Amino acid sequence: MSWTKVVAITGCDSGLGWSIAARSAREGFITVAGMYNGINTEAAKSLNRLRAHPHKLDITDASSILSFYDYVKKILHDNNNYELYAIVNNAGVMTIGDYEWQTPKIIEDTININLLGTMNFTSAFLPDLRRNALKNKNNPRIINVASHCGLQPLPGFGPYSASKAGLLAWSKALRLEHMNMGLKVVSFIPGGFVGASNLMTNQYSNANAMVEHLTEEQKSLYETKIRRLNDYLKLASNNSRFDSLKDENIIETFMMALTDENPKTMYKVESWRYKLYYNLFKFPLPDKSYRWLINKFLDFPK
Repeated sequence: MSWTKVVAITGCDSGLGWSIAARSAREGFITVAGMYNGINTEAAKSLNRLRAHPHKLDITDASSILSFYDYVKKILHDNNNYELYAIVNNAGVMTIGDYEWQTPKIIEDTININLLGTMNFTSAFLPDLRRNALKNKNNPRIINVASHCGLQPLPGFGPYSASKAGLLAWSKALRLEHMNMGLKVVSFIPGGFVGASNLMTNQYSNANAMVEHLTEEQKSLYETKIRRLNDYLKLASNNSRFDSLKDENIIETFMMALTDENPKTMYKVESWRYKLYYNLFKFPLPDKSYRWLINKFLDFPK
């Protein structure tokens, strides 16, 4: 029997998630797209027109994960030649700001979505993927969307870096646990695309929450810096169109992670600027030189 491959993707409301769901559907995968904002948005309707299957999904809500899982299982049950091939853990959030500024809610949301929610979503599908791997069906895989910040933590990205470093560590452990069963676990690092996504959609409101969270002593030290940084980041935190990601290198690299018969453990997209700085970060520089280099890379207002 010729199997038709089913792919389930989280965080498909905009940016990378929408783009890889759209491309997967165009390539003939039965694509089930997790939509945090529901199925009545223009993003969801556009995926519908591509014959994808949008479905409401909040990966921090166990009942939402179960509903999504049941929806995927129904698609598989109703089509005897369909097999679950891959899940793609793409959903994520990012708020920029020093750790001391960030509220407990901002920190918890970052960890709960980027790491714990991803783990819980994977747990729902893992037995099915493992069984398919043991049957030698189609090289099933888990693809986790990570970040350069998980490889190299940066100031201002503490909780985000922690969540993505945790994701990379967990991905490696999961891969080693299942390698003898044939289940592939792949990390995908897409590089910089913040301006073409809603990854930072809460940046502006979170910055205001940061200021309110501070003590008077902390405000005297940090408030002006937070306001300036937030003004600088305002453009990136504006809601982008759901289909605004146009970087073909990112999409093509993802498709290799999805379709390579023997996928690499990590696929990474790097501009020359990212490659230069992240290679320089590996050198054992004095702290002052290291911080100067990071400041040059981030180019945040002083």
